[in-house]
Amino acid sequence: MSAAFDAWLRETYAATRGFTALLLLVRTDTHTIWPLGSSYANVIGNDLTWPEFRRLLDRSELSWNAVAIFPAAAPTGGPLNDTEARARLKQVQDRVIADHAAVNEGAFFDRKGRLLRLDPAH
Repeated sequence: MSAAFDAWLRETYAATRGFTALLLLVRTDTHTIWPLGSSYANVIGNDLTWPEFRRLLDRSELSWNAVAIFPAAAPTGGPLNDTEARARLKQVQDRVIADHAAVNEGAFFDRKGRLLRLDPAH
């Protein structure tokens, strides 16, 4: 169970009445991230738990240890249509590839469902 993920999901769902989760699976180490894969999913309820969500992500068979989730809602609330979701996912991918710190624009979780933040190296 992840209190951070559960709270984020409840708050995001309440604010949007449903949304599309733009998902970016990454591999992290102490210095950087490597984007591994991406997808999107429509969220139409707030009862998904972190263990259930993690099992869904693990079906990718990618060696991920963090996920950035970018919530996107239609102008009137609710999930995006497929065409818009694909376009927005591409925009997110491009931003994160150009600037890894862009993962902070979404909710960035480790495998245990704890919120992360990618800080610039000094």
